[in-house]
Amino acid sequence: MTLPKMHKYLNAATCGMLLLADAALPAWAMVSGRQEEVFQGIARNERGEIAYTEEHRMIYEDGRPHRNETRYRDASGQEIAVLTSNFTGNPYMPSYSFEDRRSGRQDGTFVDGNWIKIYGRADQDAPVQQDMLRLEDGMVTGQGLHMYLRDHLDELATGAPVQQVRFLVPLEGRDFVFRIRRLDTPGEPNVAAFSIEADSWLLRLFAPRLDVRYDRDTRRLLSYRGASNLLDANRSVQNVTITYRYAD
Repeated sequence: MTLPKMHKYLNAATCGMLLLADAALPAWAMVSGRQEEVFQGIARNERGEIAYTEEHRMIYEDGRPHRNETRYRDASGQEIAVLTSNFTGNPYMPSYSFEDRRSGRQDGTFVDGNWIKIYGRADQDAPVQQDMLRLEDGMVTGQGLHMYLRDHLDELATGAPVQQVRFLVPLEGRDFVFRIRRLDTPGEPNVAAFSIEADSWLLRLFAPRLDVRYDRDTRRLLSYRGASNLLDANRSVQNVTITYRYAD
């Protein structure tokens, strides 16, 4: 696979990990041990225009993430993509399914014990590729990386300035080492900020970094800046800035 193609999928897949935000103490709709949170993300392109919106519905069971559904709508309100994740088997390696309904691009995982079924296709004219990989320690994928960041937020914010994680990209059929580098947040003592990028200097030439900001008290994702997991109308990588809106 050529590096430019890898650049596209690394950007798209890595962004998908973070298009989910939650809180330690959110405004719940609660039924017994089940909690539900609904919130919105606004993605703007480099011209400041709304590229799309995200509608998130997150379900918790006894305080732990259970499943999430994200629906993406373009500026006119038309639904263009759907991402669903199930965290019950492994919060950092969820079984997930993503579909871009404009191009037919798909990718996903199904976790079964110590094995991961991965699948994907670049567009509706391409065949679906499938494979089985062994689940290794320290591996994350999809929105599971957000769960990892949230669960290790204090350690990442105060520990070693650079840490690593293995991120599985189904469309590549393999995992890559990514580094998480702490960023300064002058004037924002309750904010933790990180850049996330490929550890390999060669891959960094083709897969620019992602920047994220978290509230350290609530552990909510405040903003995201970098490549979108949705390609633009020309099926090229688009850079966006996403801000999140919460009910409280």
